[in-house]
Amino acid sequence: MITRLSKAALLAMTLSVPAAHATNFDYNHIQVNVLANPSGIGGLGRFAFTEGAHFVAKGDTQFEGDWYTSGGVGFHAPINQFVDVYGELEGAWLKRPGDRVHDTGQFATVAGGGMRAWIAPPFEANLYVGSIIFDQDDTTSLVEIGGRFHSTETLSLGATWRANGLEQNRLIFSVRYLY
Repeated sequence: MITRLSKAALLAMTLSVPAAHATNFDYNHIQVNVLANPSGIGGLGRFAFTEGAHFVAKGDTQFEGDWYTSGGVGFHAPINQFVDVYGELEGAWLKRPGDRVHDTGQFATVAGGGMRAWIAPPFEANLYVGSIIFDQDDTTSLVEIGGRFHSTETLSLGATWRANGLEQNRLIFSVRYLY
């Protein structure tokens, strides 16, 4: 009898939970990055394939025989009417400048998550924390802190500070087109 009541109560609670509202940010965009100190260029693209999930592809280079490319899947969900949380799991193929050991690059897994928040109507603040995992004994952390100015519905300008164990701390300027 108790199990029937428990199942009925669980079913009633599940059906009475209000539907989640849409995210506060658009996860369909392409972005061009200009890397500073050391200089380089990069890009990022996200494509939402369901209301709470997206594909992601990233890449950058310093034009010194180096590259960083990654692709994977992610989730995104609202916390409240101003803040979204998101996470991504990517496979990466990279080669850093001056790396003589890995002629064809290295494979790694990148796992991380972050938050995006409206701090004023056209201004967004964002934080991303993750790990680049080469194998069980070789992992480096990744932290990005930044902001964006949404000049129109489809165009935004951003600045991000990135710190990780692969390269120097650097500033990244970006232009994002939302489609």
